[in-house]
This record gives sequence, structure tokens and C-alpha cells, in this order.
Amino acid sequence: MRSTINNYFTEAERNRFRNLLELANDSKYPGERENALAAATRIAQKYNMTLDEAARWKPDEKTSNKNSITEGLYQQPVKTKDASNIVANQQSAEEEKKQWQTAMDQAKERGLDKAENAKKAAQEAASARRQNSKTRRNPEAHTNILLNETSLSCEEISDITGLDVYKIIAMKLKSRNAA
Repeated sequence: MRSTINNYFTEAERNRFRNLLELANDSKYPGERENALAAATRIAQKYNMTLDEAARWKPDEKTSNKNSITEGLYQQPVKTKDASNIVANQQSAEEEKKQWQTAMDQAKERGLDKAENAKKAAQEAASARRQNSKTRRNPEAHTNILLNETSLSCEEISDITGLDVYKIIAMKLKSRNAA
């Protein structure tokens, strides 16, 4: 076990604590906010402090080093917000989300999205008509085009057009020029 336990934040812990509070305040993701607050709480509990106490904590003269670098750092104003403000912001964001959801539900009940639903239904009906269309190209005309413009085998053309392989071969032979 250690014989001496530091009863003050190290500079790295202060920066981490400050960054966690800022993340908890600024994040738009609720899970990220909760995790940042939990991590900041763990750091504060490590020194037997609440979030508010840890956010307002400043080092004593005894514990800070006397060199000019650390003194300059400790004299800078702390830009972190109180933990109570962060929790309040999170709660107000959740309330706003609930209010927005109830307003949307009420608007849908009044018929806000009827035009949108009608447009979607029309698009779906049109695409269903196109997909289920039984109109096809004449198989013999299609076969002539495939024979003249592609190098597909007779079996492949038969699969595409649905004609018998022998009929396709006869069409190929009839389309040849007399030599």
C-alpha cells in the first residue's frame, strides 16, 4: 500500500474531469452524456467530493508547485459548468423531446401526414403495376434481336425468351444470307 495518498486532483485528472463535464453538457447522444457524467462522478468520488465540489475545487497553495508554469495554469479561470447545470440541461432536453413527440402524435391525429401517406401509396401502386406487368416483347422479335446483336448461345436465348432451342436454331439458319 502507498504510504501517502494525494488529497487533490492532479492536473491530468482536472483536465479529464473538465473534459468529461463539457462532453456531458454538449453531447447530443443521451448514452454518451450518461457515461461522461458517470466517469466524472467516479473521479469526484475518488476524492470524496460531489460533482459540484469537484467542479469548483481549486488547489491549495501548499499542494501546488511554486514554478511559474503550474501557477499560471491554476490562475486561469475554469470554464467547466456546474454538474447541476449539466443534469438540468439533460432533463430539459428529455422534456423537450417528450413534448415534441406528443406534438407530432397530435398532429398526426389531426391528419398532418395524410398527404404524405397518399403520395407514398400512389408511388407504391405505380411500382407494383410496373413489377407485375405481363406485357412483354414478342418472343420471336426478341430472339431475332438477340441473334443479330449478341453472341449469346441458343440455350441462353432460349432461357431469356422462353422459346424452344430448335425454333431458335431454325430462326438463326433462316436469317443467314445465301452464299
